[in-house]
Parts: sequence; structure tokens; C-alpha cells
Amino acid sequence: MTHALRVLEWDRVRGELSAHCESPLGQALAEGLLPSYDQGEVAARLAKTRDAEKLFETELPGLRGLYDVGELVGLAAKGAVLEGAILAKVGQSIRTVDRARKAVLGFGGDIPVLRAEAELIPDMGWLGAKLDECFDLDGEMLDAASPILALARTKIGKCLQRIQAQIQGFTSGPTREYLSDTVVTQRNGRYVLPVKSEHRGKVKGIVHDSSASGLTVFIEPEAVVEAGNQLRQAEAEEKAEIKRILKELSGEVGQHSQAIRMGMDIGAGFDLVFGMVRLGSAQNGTIVELVDGVGLKVSQGRHPLLDPKIAVPLSLSIGLGGPSILITGPNTGGKTIAIKTVGLFAAMAQSGMMVPAGDAKLGVFTQIWADIGDEQSLEQSLSTFSGHIKNIARALSGLKKGALVLLDEAGAGTDPDEGAALAAALLDAFLDGGAVVMASTHYGELKLFASDHAKLVNASMEFDLKSLAPTYRFLPGTPGSSHAFKIAGRYGVPKEVIERAEHGFSQQERDVARMIEQLENAQRRAQKAQSEADKLAARLKKVEEEAERKIEQAEAARRRVGERASSELDELLRQIRIEADQVFERVKKEKSQESIDAARNEIRSINSAAGELSREIRPEEKVVDSGIAVRKGVKVRIKNLNMTGVVADDPRQGKVVVMVGAIRMDVDLKQVVPLEAPQPVVQKKSKGSSRMATRMRLEKATKISRELNIRQLRFEEAEEKLDQFLDDAIVAGVDEVRIVHGKGGGVLRKLTHDMLRRHSQIVSFEEADADSGGQGATVARLQ
Repeated sequence: MTHALRVLEWDRVRGELSAHCESPLGQALAEGLLPSYDQGEVAARLAKTRDAEKLFETELPGLRGLYDVGELVGLAAKGAVLEGAILAKVGQSIRTVDRARKAVLGFGGDIPVLRAEAELIPDMGWLGAKLDECFDLDGEMLDAASPILALARTKIGKCLQRIQAQIQGFTSGPTREYLSDTVVTQRNGRYVLPVKSEHRGKVKGIVHDSSASGLTVFIEPEAVVEAGNQLRQAEAEEKAEIKRILKELSGEVGQHSQAIRMGMDIGAGFDLVFGMVRLGSAQNGTIVELVDGVGLKVSQGRHPLLDPKIAVPLSLSIGLGGPSILITGPNTGGKTIAIKTVGLFAAMAQSGMMVPAGDAKLGVFTQIWADIGDEQSLEQSLSTFSGHIKNIARALSGLKKGALVLLDEAGAGTDPDEGAALAAALLDAFLDGGAVVMASTHYGELKLFASDHAKLVNASMEFDLKSLAPTYRFLPGTPGSSHAFKIAGRYGVPKEVIERAEHGFSQQERDVARMIEQLENAQRRAQKAQSEADKLAARLKKVEEEAERKIEQAEAARRRVGERASSELDELLRQIRIEADQVFERVKKEKSQESIDAARNEIRSINSAAGELSREIRPEEKVVDSGIAVRKGVKVRIKNLNMTGVVADDPRQGKVVVMVGAIRMDVDLKQVVPLEAPQPVVQKKSKGSSRMATRMRLEKATKISRELNIRQLRFEEAEEKLDQFLDDAIVAGVDEVRIVHGKGGGVLRKLTHDMLRRHSQIVSFEEADADSGGQGATVARLQ
């Protein structure tokens, strides 16, 4: 199977993947990636890639700062002291993994596989931060590593300043003429002056070196020696402190080496899968869907190593309950590319990678075998045929059920008759062994073999007979012709030579070739018709979607208009209710039968107007059946007036009499919604008429309480009770009421004043007198 991946150019695919990984560890995983042949492992890999694709839609965490320092961390665990540059890379790696961990755990979407792995990463961000504080990106230790180090470096700086100031006096003062150059240099870590040898006695100090010519001696001036000694001492302190810090930090890294390496391993896995998604996105790829069975179905697939701008998409289905495929057709027609595409798609999908296709379904293969290309070997004294047979024999001996077998030019390289017979036998052997096979051939006998085989289907690569050039389109179900004579004529072979070759064909062979050519033409016409049908279907679908969108827009517009109309109707009904309240008030003041009759007529007119408005503006309300029949004594709601009352008499001729307070109203039965059935009461016989009943109701209305206590009520309850109290007071004709709301936080007091201020029947209101409640009560005067 290693041979199969080599001839499929798997290394190039891994190279592409490695280029899309960011860290050396991720790149190493990419370069060593191999497909899995275990169903569960493949499912897990693809699930992880699917999670990474979701993360990619927002932003993938970067892993460029993840370095391959695992072995060095292991050495630290054994007591080794690591260099600053290594510790800096360890710190950067820890911080990089920690950022990736937090990004995955903080993602809002459903990424269970990545999340589970991120939860396994030990929280070592504190150590990464500590190392980052001690080193710069190049591994140089920073002053912040320790106060002692900072103090030593401060001393060094001051010593250097003194030395430079003193040296400057020699290079610009009277001794300038004794120097061969004004450039200050160092010898053995000491700052020295380049003095001309003939003047060496004129500059007091220590000679540290001389030039190769002997014309210059390098003298450390006596005045600088003490500062130089102090500098060396400060540098020694710095060196000792750096050594101590390196040992301490290396110890901490070694102590947590297992946690660090675990995080780095998981981080490398993240980098690999993120690289898969980046590559898949660059190739406009998709994650394959795992299905039952063994096989591959591809729609609009492109070879992953070809330029997508020129690659012709491949759509096919092999296995998955369907037959294997035998491809025929001319050379350079794309047969080998099609076979390699299938092999690479299987290997990529079973490695967890996305495949460059519009859609793909995979039933996991148990193996991948391939015999493709020229297998000739001079070193092993193998001919092309021998090389092919050696590979095929190895596949047959190690074959497992469910394997993918790819054979390019099966049986080629030997006598055509023997090669065709051998190829047919090999195909039978692989198919009988439970393999899914994709093979190519030029042998006409194999075309007939495939057409009669239950597990094989013919296919071809399309050839344009007008241009005599391949189109590289895959045509399932139709055997292809090699078109050898036509291609030979195109490239300049004399016509008489081609005619002589054609005469070498038997009539039967010419008939078969003609039949295949006719099948190719028919297939081409059928595909063209199918393509046009698909385009038409796509256009139709687009029109349907546009129509649905327009309908939804119209429905939304209708709902908006209905809502506005309903709002307008509510306002009109509110005005009607105010008019009705005014009628009730006149009745209460006058208390005569004539005023009641006049009020009844007015209410009837208002009712009629409300009904007309309701029918014009508001659609018919859907009423849930309460199971209560409209009859005498039932409490009902009048829909168009949004008022409640009690049915006075049983309905007659589509009308019903409803008592609303003291008013008797004739209402359309359709506008009445039953609310409550009448409560059983013991009724005394009375000779009183409806006039007497009206008087009784009016008398009852005048007995309303003039005070309402809403203390300790919730806001909504207080609002409802106050609204009902004011309505009852208006109907009863009360001219002044008192509302007790308490002091407290002032919420109920504000509610009371707001409602009184908005109410059209309230003339004025003010706080009650001190002896009547003061700020805890409000007195309101009604019209």
C-alpha cells in the first residue's frame, strides 16, 4: 500500500498540506500523514475536521509560535540547564498553545471533538507568561528576569559611562597626537587605546596587545583600570545571576515537562487539522459524508494537484452497492487522471482531509492498492510488464475485502491476446475477493467482458471527433474507442497507410468500432440534453424561490398594514367607548325612562358604527369555542365595542339583548363571545317590569365606594384595580374619589398620578390633607 500512495503522488499532497500548517510540529505531522483504514478512526478524523471548519468560519487561532522543543523539555526533566534561546521558545510554545486552548473553549458553536481535546491541555499559561517576561524573542534575558540582574546591568551601564568619558579625554585631549587612531577598541574584555609604539611611554597604563606590524600597542590607561575592574566585577555578577535564573527556569520547565509536552502534542494536532481546513478552503473543498458500504461517490471533483482553472470536474460513483468501473478511450484522454483522482480522494478523506469537490460520499476502504505508470526497473532487471505483474501479485496476496484497487492499462506490456485474457482474469480475481476496482484498458475484448459482467460497468473519457482532441470528461456507461486511425491521420500519417491499417481490421471489428462510436455520440447528445434539463431545472428553482420570496414580502406587508389598521381601530373604539361613558353619565344624572330610551338609541347607533368599522378594518376574529351557549344570564364580551355585559334575553333572529351596566343594547349575535355561564341563584317572583330592573341597577351603581386602597399591591394589579375603580366611579356619577397608595418608594404614587393625568374624565387631582393621608393618598375630582 506504500507503493500505491507513492504512485498516487501522495507526497505532493502532503507537501501542499504542510505548506498550510503554521508550526514545525504541525508540518511534521502533515509530512508523515497516512490514511486510516478503520471506520471509527476515519469518522473521528472527519469529525475533528468538521469542527475546525466551523471554527474557520470565524477565525482560526494562530500556531506560528509552536516550536519543536519537546526533546529539550525532556532533557530539562533530567536536570539539564537549557539555554535562554531554548527557554524563550518553550515559553512562546506554551503561550501559543494556551491561546489556542482558550480560543477553542471560548467558541460559541458546537465543536465537541476540538473542545474535548482542548480540555485535556493543562493550563500552563502562567509558566509561558513567566518565560516571556524573562526573555525577548531572540532568547536574550531581560532585566525583568530578576532585581539582582537589573542591578548588575545598571552597574555595568554606569561603569561603561565612566570608562567612555575617561577614554574620551584621551582621544580629544593633549594625548591625541600619541594615538594611531581615535577609535576605542577592546582587548581581553578591557577598553584600550591604540598608541603609537614610539609614544608608549607617554601614556601610563597596562599594555594588553600590539598590532601585527608592531607599530601600535593597545594600552588600557591607568585612569581607566579601576573602572574596568568594576566593570568586570559587575559583568561577573550579571553572568552568575543569568546562570542562576537559567537553572531555576530550566528546573520549572523540567518539573512540568509532561504537561508541556502534552499541550504541544495537542497543539500540533490542532495545527494539522487547521492546515487541512485552510487547504480545503483554498481548493473549494468539502468534507466527505461517511455512508454505509464501501465505495466513493463524487460530484464535480477535481484532481487536488492540478490547476483548478483548467481541471475538468469529475463526477462518478464506484462501489457503494454499485459496480466497479472499467475506463476505455484514447491515450492522453484523462483515464489515468480519473483513476488517480479516485485514489487520492479516498486517501485524503480517510486521512481526515477535505476533498476538492462539490459533494462527496465515502464508504471507508480497508486498503488502497494501485498499479499506475511505467514500472520498468533496470536495477532489478524488470521489464514494464514484469514490474506491473509484481505489484499486482503483491496486491492479490494481501487483498482484504473492501479494498480499493486501481489498475492503469491492465494487462499492458505483453502480447495483446494474452494480456487481455490475463487482465480479465485479474479483474475477476479482485472482484471475487470483495474489492472495488477502477481500471483502464485499450483492449476491445475487455470492453465486451465488462458489458457482460455483473460487477463491472464500462466508462470512457470523451473525445471530440471534430477537433480530434480529448475533452477529459468522464462518460459512465459507455465504452470508448481509442480513435487510433483518426489521431494518426491528424498527426500526419499518410492516408494510404491508414487505409491499409483499416483493411487489416475484420468486418466484425469495424462494426464494433462503429457501434462504440455511435454509442459515444448518443451519450454525448444525452448528456447535452441532461445538461440543458439541469439548467432549466435550476432556473425553475430560482424562479420558485423568487416567487416564494415575493409572497413572503407581500404577506409581511399585509401583516404590517393589518397591524396599523388594527391600531387605528383600537383608537376609534376607545373614542366610541368614551362616547358610551358619556351616555351612561347622562343616564345617571337624569335617571328618567326618557333618558334611558334616548341613551339606548345612542348606544345602538354607536354599536352599529363600531360594527361597520370592525368589518372594514379588522379581519374576522378567530374565537376559541368556550363550550358556553349564548343564553339569558351568560356573561359575554361584545367584540366590536370591547365591552362586557350580561345577556338579558335568549337570542332571536340573529340578535341578542345585552345589559352593559344600566344600558340595554341590541347586539349582532356574531359580535358576542360567551365568557361565563350564569351562577345558579334563587329568584323571587316580582311583578316589576324592565323599568323597575333598570331603576334597581341605577340605584346599585350609585352605591360605589369613593375610596380605593392599592397599598401593598403589585404594579400590574394596582394599575388594573385603579382603572376599574375610575370607570365605576364615572358610571356611578361620583364627583370626587380618594386613592390610598402609601408613601413607600413612590412607585404606586407615580402610577396613580400618571393615570389620573391621562384620564379624560379627571378634572384635577392633588395630595390629600395631612389628616386624610397626606402624601400617602391622592384626591381626584371627576367631571
